[in-house]
Amino acid sequence: MLSLGITGSLGAGKSAAADYFKQLGATVYDADREAKKILRNSPELQGVVIQTFGDQVLDDSGGLDFKRLGRVAFTTPEEQARLNGLIHPHVVQAILEQITQAGKAAAKLFVVDAPLLFEAHLELLLDLTLVVNSREDLRIRRAMERGNLSEIEIRERMKLQLPNAEKVARANIVV
Repeated sequence: MLSLGITGSLGAGKSAAADYFKQLGATVYDADREAKKILRNSPELQGVVIQTFGDQVLDDSGGLDFKRLGRVAFTTPEEQARLNGLIHPHVVQAILEQITQAGKAAAKLFVVDAPLLFEAHLELLLDLTLVVNSREDLRIRRAMERGNLSEIEIRERMKLQLPNAEKVARANIVV
């Protein structure tokens, strides 16, 4: 079985590329979606996140407010690294489990769609990496069409990601 990591900046088209491979029969793991699911389904991990970030990430009932967490964690590289340090080990474990399952199911291609592929060192788990590259104005427009972030928030999050040029330089394939 071949394993492929797909990455790119916010709004670059990673999901479209992953969907293409899924249509061809690949098993696709959406790391961003699964990381959110892991956090939502783990009261223990939520507790650690609350301990790490404090009251500023709590909702009115004292639980973790995911929007507030996003506003806090995506403000500086240090804050993002704190959150990623808590969540990434769980995501890596889940990916390893999914790779094993896909292999047992005789999958021919296992794809990991991960915006922070290189930042989380996921490339070390995979055979090849593919970067989806597109112009910044197009990426911003696409991200804004989702409707969950403002242009300012999008630009701030883009600043926290590995620069496109570095992703391209580290990838096996660039689209």
